[in-house]
Amino acid sequence: MVTKNYGRSVSRNVWLGCALGAGALVAVACGSAGSPATFHDPAGADSGLPTGDPDSALFGGDGALLGDADIPVDSLAFDPPEVTVTVDGKTAKTASYTLTATKDGKAFKVTPRSIQFDRPDLAKAQIGAPVVLTSSVDVAGTGVLHGVFGGKEATAKLNVVVNLVEIGPGTDPQGVTDLGGPGLGPDPKVSSLLYPYDHTVFPLGMTTPLLMWTAPSAADVYRIHLEQKSYTYDGYFNAALPGQLRVAQATWDKLTASNGGDPLKLTLSRWDAAQKKAFVSASQSWTLAPASLRGAIYYWTTSAGGHMSRIRPGTGAQPEVLNGGKCMGCHAVSADGTTLVASVEDAPSNDDVAKSGSKRAWVSFDLPSGTQRVASTAFSGNVAVNPDGKLVVYGDQVLKLGDAVTGQRITGSGLETLPLDTGMKGFMTPAFSPDGKKLAAVEGAGSWYHDLIGGKLVVVDFDPVAKIFSNPVSLAASSAFPAAQSAISYPSFTPDSAEVAFHVADYPTGCDRQGTCGDATTQLGSLWLQSTSGAAAVKLDKLNDSAPNAADHNLSLEPTFNPVERGGYFWVVFTSMRDWGNKLTGTPNNGKKRLWVAAIDKASGAIDPSHPPFFLEGQEEATTNMRGFWALAACTPTPGPGGGGGQCQAGFECCSGFCDRGSCVDTGTVACKGVGESCKVDGDCCNAGSVTCVGGTCSPIVPR
Repeated sequence: MVTKNYGRSVSRNVWLGCALGAGALVAVACGSAGSPATFHDPAGADSGLPTGDPDSALFGGDGALLGDADIPVDSLAFDPPEVTVTVDGKTAKTASYTLTATKDGKAFKVTPRSIQFDRPDLAKAQIGAPVVLTSSVDVAGTGVLHGVFGGKEATAKLNVVVNLVEIGPGTDPQGVTDLGGPGLGPDPKVSSLLYPYDHTVFPLGMTTPLLMWTAPSAADVYRIHLEQKSYTYDGYFNAALPGQLRVAQATWDKLTASNGGDPLKLTLSRWDAAQKKAFVSASQSWTLAPASLRGAIYYWTTSAGGHMSRIRPGTGAQPEVLNGGKCMGCHAVSADGTTLVASVEDAPSNDDVAKSGSKRAWVSFDLPSGTQRVASTAFSGNVAVNPDGKLVVYGDQVLKLGDAVTGQRITGSGLETLPLDTGMKGFMTPAFSPDGKKLAAVEGAGSWYHDLIGGKLVVVDFDPVAKIFSNPVSLAASSAFPAAQSAISYPSFTPDSAEVAFHVADYPTGCDRQGTCGDATTQLGSLWLQSTSGAAAVKLDKLNDSAPNAADHNLSLEPTFNPVERGGYFWVVFTSMRDWGNKLTGTPNNGKKRLWVAAIDKASGAIDPSHPPFFLEGQEEATTNMRGFWALAACTPTPGPGGGGGQCQAGFECCSGFCDRGSCVDTGTVACKGVGESCKVDGDCCNAGSVTCVGGTCSPIVPR
């Protein structure tokens, strides 16, 4: 099965067949063996079809042989020009297309010299008279069939519609029948979902969302109806209390891969086993971003006493413990994903700042191996690492610049002497921009390196060649927010380096001024976004307050942007103490901090650009988790013309966008050039004899 990432722009040749000598019919597959996307019928007198029958596809009414594809024709067309098939997830369907050539006013059925179907995830193509496309069983969409004969091109479409039905074990048949009936009334007992949130934006590659609601009875039957253009799914299941169901991961991956940009609509319906009656319980609409967020997220967790963990969301892999489980607090990951810098709790520090018993020096680690690169001897209550992982900003309230490769301090950067407002002690919680040309930090007045009371957001220019900081620009100030919630902290740049997200809380962190860092300590906070140009900050209300329970509002902290735009959105991972449906509930406090992810629109202006977030599955669910940093996975390459690449499960993992039977394949790279592509000689072009190199471009031979 071939799956495609719609979000990836894949350059494809129109013609992928290669020029071959005379002989038997040859199938040229631009993919792994057994999954042809393109075929070429070599030149020959019979084009692989029977001869001698005046009524066969090779003869016109006057018996003239038209089997040689090198004979120019006047026009070429597939019949029918478009076919729609509906599959049920179990049985493939076929569509047949007859290729008709017109010569001197007469029509002939012919075998194409070469064909290509541009959606190998939808169907497999078989050359012949007719051409046959055999559909996939569970991927929806539209593909275009191309055919060449006699120097002409013809195209036809295949539309694949998917209607899946799944009935879980032990489900009452009457419940299934009633839930599938028309005109269901509103549910008097279930009227909304606890999770996910309505209007959430989901990327590709993540775990299928866990639907959660307050279920009145374990005996009831539920229908999950998912619908988008050309794809519907109906699942009928029993659900144990308190009410949780999840669509199978394989189904979710195929459904999301089939999305063409239209909303994915969810309807949850309930069959009351006591009343023998069905109701519509809840409805939502989601957006599917056409891009993968597969990769690694590094975060601090209290698991096993407190350490750094790495998770790979969407893969099902367990969290990995870093640095042997040693306690590491403040941390940052470079935008290119090569470097982690963290303050290690028991690492000795002997620079001019003596804190925490002269420990908490910063240490750099190579990623993804996690091996230690260098250990400094400098205290690091704050850390930031530049995009290529070569430089680190660290310190107490006075920030300094260091070399993340040698561990040495870099003097003369101007960072330590930046001007401060009256009463301010220094710059804290720094963060580099993805382009490496800016540093954001919070100027604060407290007595400790995370004590940022009365502060303001500041952005400083940075010259990465000269290693000089200059031109501090003041942005949002604590005075602009209510006195009870005015602590600004943890800035993070958007991928375009043009805006900065930060949190505004009642306390700078969940510790410090409260005198304790225990699990019972509480904290309020919301995320805001501000342009580096100084425009007014915008509160991200749809992110902050999207939970159906009002008690879960104003509980969002510590934003960190994925440094790369994906699927037309900026993605931010942040810490929240909100409920995760009915699976993680209780008092919102330090002990309930977990990682969440939300999409942010680009070029937002003064309008809230945020969307409701989703819970980041794969993290340790029973421990406090904070301060996530993203490192995107590199796509799996596909070496060689039309060859198979590395292993994959879905198209979004592949640089080509196509995964065929567990191997990345490239349908757009072959040894010959297609119609419209550049060439030097005729032999560069696919379909030699029908296509020639004219003026440096492969062009069909024009009939004379």
